[in-house]
Amino acid sequence: MSDQDLTKQDEDLPAPEYQGEERRDGHSFGSWPEVLGLVFTIFVCWLIFNFRG
Repeated sequence: MSDQDLTKQDEDLPAPEYQGEERRDGHSFGSWPEVLGLVFTIFVCWLIFNFRG
């Protein structure tokens, strides 16, 4: 694998190559990481405002 392959952005890849790469990757987490991050952020904000008021 060359450095150019490692530095390619997803936008630079043709669609079939990108889809093949996504299939090989095999990770499909859905949207729960974003939801969990949002809940955690709200919790941290609540802690800050609750105890520093």
